[in-house]
Order: sequence, then C-alpha cells, then structure tokens
Amino acid sequence: MTRFLLIISLVASALFPATTHAADGYRVLVCGHSFHFYIDQPLQSLAREAGHTAHRTAGKQSLGNSTCLQIWNLPDKPANAKAVLATGAVDVLTLSPHAAIPDPGIDLFANLAAQQNPAIRVFLQVSWSPKMIQKPSPAFWREQSVAYMETLRTQARALNKQHNRDFVFLVPVGPAVLTLWEQVTLGKVPDVPDVQLLFVDSGLHPSPTLKNLVAYCWFAAIYGQSPVGLKALDGKVSAETNRVLQQIAWDAVRAEPLNGFPTPSPLK
Repeated sequence: MTRFLLIISLVASALFPATTHAADGYRVLVCGHSFHFYIDQPLQSLAREAGHTAHRTAGKQSLGNSTCLQIWNLPDKPANAKAVLATGAVDVLTLSPHAAIPDPGIDLFANLAAQQNPAIRVFLQVSWSPKMIQKPSPAFWREQSVAYMETLRTQARALNKQHNRDFVFLVPVGPAVLTLWEQVTLGKVPDVPDVQLLFVDSGLHPSPTLKNLVAYCWFAAIYGQSPVGLKALDGKVSAETNRVLQQIAWDAVRAEPLNGFPTPSPLK
C-alpha cells in the first residue's frame, strides 16, 4: 500500500449494545497501517467462535506506512477514528505505531479514548521490520527490538500513570513473527517451507499465513484467552499450520510484561 492510501469504513457504533465484560464481547475500533488494519474481520470471527457473540467492529481507519500521529492529523470526517471515539461507544482501540517512537499520536488517541469511555483499553501493535529479509537473522532482529519495545512500554506506562489506571498495553506481533521465522527455518511449520512465503511483496506485507498469526495475537491480547484450537480461520491456511500459529501467538502474548492480563497471567 502507498503512504497516502486511506481506507475508512465504519459500522454505526450507536447500533451496538454496550458490552461490559469479555463474555459478551467488545466493540473494537481498528486504527493503523497496512501491517495491521486487516485484523477486524478475522478478529471478529475468532471472538464469536470463542463465544464472545457481541464482539463488533466499531469502526476502522487506516493509512499505509503511517505513524499514529499521521492518522490523528488526517482531516476530520464523520467516519474517522476520532469521531468514533467521541461517541464513547468503543471498548477497545487498536493502534499500530511505526518505526518513529515515542509517537505523540499514541498519547492523543489514548487521552481522547479515556475521556470518552473511562473503561476503554488501548492496545499497541509491535510490528515486524520491513527490512527483516535484508538481514536474515531472527537473533539480530530480536536484539534490535529490545530498545524499541521498551520505548513503547515506557510511553504506555506513562499514560497509565497519568490516568491512574492500566489501560494501554502492547501486542507483541513482532516477537511472534521472529519465532515463526525460526520455526519455518527448522521445518516445523506445515505448508511454509521458506520464510519468504510469509510475505506477499518486497515491502513484507503479510501473506494469509502471517495475517492469521497477527489475528491470533490480537485475539489473545484483547480477550486474555488462548486461540489454540479455534477453527474460524482454517481455510486459506491449513488447520495444521494454524495450530502452530496459535501456539506461537499465545506464547508471545503471555511473555509480554505489558499484555494487560490479570496477574498472574493465564497459563492454559
């Protein structure tokens, strides 16, 4: 996707009943770049299969290759993320920071979200680097990600302290991708003999397999529940491959210290 491609879709949030706990499901506003914005439909399918039948996509706004601040600065329109947040009819806001962090757009979105719904949660996707294949070493990229992830955690913790409530968390998609890369190299991922098959172009946009991994990470983070055994995304990606992806996603989210789970984290 180009930097300037903007896709906005909105399902009227006012039509959705308010949900108060995960057993019902959450109203999720998806906001981010092309490594992230596709999660709405697979996440909804997973949530409903898992029994969270009130899960809804409250809205969606995306801008290719963007920071959160760039999306925040887009012209105001009735269907954009700020307008949807202003209704208060959002339980979960998803954001996908870019390489430039700390990102002031995270603070702007989180502050607006908290003002409109004091119970809202905000999740930040840690993505993979579009330069990973240029240096094919998971160990190198894992080391490179340490400072990046800690910077995001610091920003999230500052927001949590400011609002006197833990409501900003990380979704460790990047670490999950590195684990998947290692498993592919070891020949342990059915139907994926080469790491290049995880991507569809030189910009490392995700294949169906990688999109599923991302969706499993998001389901695990938002619902604090293992995706292992869910079948909603079986099809374009085989059931055997999906089971590997589900376990990788669950392990990665549980290992993230700012995952938003109750303490202690679920062990199932």
